[in-house]
Amino acid sequence: MKHLSLLALLPSGAAVSTATGPHAVPGAPDLAAYVLSHERYDAAENAPSARKDYKNVQVADVMTDEYVFPLGETGKSIVLSGYQIAAGFLAERAADAWLELARQQHVENGGTDGDGARHVPDPAEADQLMDRAMESAERILAPFETAPVASLFETHYRGAREFLRLSWEGLPEDLVPKSRRPAVVLKTATDPAAAAAAAAAQDYDPYGLEGTSDYDVDKPLAYREKIGPFLLTMTYRHEYPQVDDERLGTAFAVFHEAGTDIVAAAVELKLVKVPPIHSSADLVYVLDTYSGEMLSLALAATEALGPERLCSVFNTHRVVYISTWEVRKQWRGQGLGVALLREALQRLPADPDGRPDALCVAPEPYQTEARYLGQLPPALRAEVDVPAQRLTRHLTEWLERANLPNVKTHFFIPMAKHEGIGSAGENARLIDRIMESEA
Repeated sequence: MKHLSLLALLPSGAAVSTATGPHAVPGAPDLAAYVLSHERYDAAENAPSARKDYKNVQVADVMTDEYVFPLGETGKSIVLSGYQIAAGFLAERAADAWLELARQQHVENGGTDGDGARHVPDPAEADQLMDRAMESAERILAPFETAPVASLFETHYRGAREFLRLSWEGLPEDLVPKSRRPAVVLKTATDPAAAAAAAAAQDYDPYGLEGTSDYDVDKPLAYREKIGPFLLTMTYRHEYPQVDDERLGTAFAVFHEAGTDIVAAAVELKLVKVPPIHSSADLVYVLDTYSGEMLSLALAATEALGPERLCSVFNTHRVVYISTWEVRKQWRGQGLGVALLREALQRLPADPDGRPDALCVAPEPYQTEARYLGQLPPALRAEVDVPAQRLTRHLTEWLERANLPNVKTHFFIPMAKHEGIGSAGENARLIDRIMESEA
């Protein structure tokens, strides 16, 4: 039988990114959130004692604090440091992964799951597991020790790469035609021959330049314009479905520096139109057929608006939901995100039936890693919420004076509470309650 190393299943180095699946390598946010989900212990008072705030608390402070760690279902507990709890988290994951691999190997060698075979790792490796897990946890957390703990839960990076660069590279190739991509546009601006060739090719629908009555599936809607020091690229496409009153569209807009392909800001808008609804159950039923994100939108909107206003808004408006909204960190605080949102809203295709737009904003996911929020202590959660609260106030004031002709109303929803697989169980229970109460 092939030897399976238990220690080899521990993470080997620092992980900047956040884990996104059951087998993903845990990063510093995963370890810190797991530690913070335990009750903090104060040795001087010999009792649990939560921090009053986290304004000047670094990651190292959190990891050297002591916490109450429950011993399964025994009702007993012990006091451990944050590093010890993080090491235990990694050790348990490694042990579970080893056991799964051992069972798979046993089946491949002719055994069965129910034959009573016992799978035991190498005793020497098992003895070293906690020590090596501690070393692994320290390596993962070392680059962040002096960082404010709240910064671990900000959305500056995705997948160890800058979020906006990933968004730009992730655009479907046929959505932004070649003649409208940054490098080509810059060349045509200085080369008359290249400009003439691009004009002759007409590989895009010049939305906003010559006008268009509706979306042409053979020519994706694309728009480009220089605004100040940035180039605005905006694309639009229909999603499923497009039947009668049921419509879902996606508009994607980015600002990038005119001389480079570096994206400074990005916004993705979902244009949602539903047939007449009479209850929140109707909205859940319709949007569940669109996508998981739209189902989360239905649940969050139900919580935010209440049944009566929910029906009024969705029956009389096209709802424009801000699905993605990000500004590169060095440009934040300069109004770039709001400027991009304005440009995008002004260039949206008009609703065929003349419905006005209702802007739907979910502040939390734009600022924080929403899936960690439930694990954080109240004081830290309040601090992590500050950017979202600031954004809510700023947007409310801006929308009151923005003079956007087609945006007639706006509302804020707690999307972080309902998005992602982490909340799937709670979402299922909420769906059941909605359906039962309105059956």
